[in-house]
Amino acid sequence: MRVEQHVVPQQPPSRVDYRGSFGWPVHWHDGGLRLVTGSGIGAVAIPKALSERVLESVARQGCAGPTLNVPTKHGMVVIMLVDADVLAPVDAELPPGVRVLTAGTAIPLPTEQRPDEIARWVIPPNTSQRWLPSLTAVLASIHAVSPGRLPVGAL
Repeated sequence: MRVEQHVVPQQPPSRVDYRGSFGWPVHWHDGGLRLVTGSGIGAVAIPKALSERVLESVARQGCAGPTLNVPTKHGMVVIMLVDADVLAPVDAELPPGVRVLTAGTAIPLPTEQRPDEIARWVIPPNTSQRWLPSLTAVLASIHAVSPGRLPVGAL
């Protein structure tokens, strides 16, 4: 009996056409490929310390999507790409370090042309599942697993 293992690559296939395959607004900037948030595509930056619990929570809901590790001047963060289905509630408090990235934010994407790129896929995009999780679902997961979480319905 032969058992095949399914290995999820840490990087998407080397020649992924982010614009053609996913419709993402990408452009080259300073020698690297960047996804620019807006036009229905958003992103949530989560501190590394909270990210594992958030990723487990969105996976349980069946709405995990493309997620990157990105170093910043404040340390490593995990960036989840989301469908900006609604505007982030301005009055909703987010846990410390969690930010909904504003429209126009440029997010580095790993590419074959830049093997030294410091951004790495945690969950690479999948051409057979091109949808993104909703911002609402991701924010709900963040609140559900955050220390000192808000009561249900407080979003």
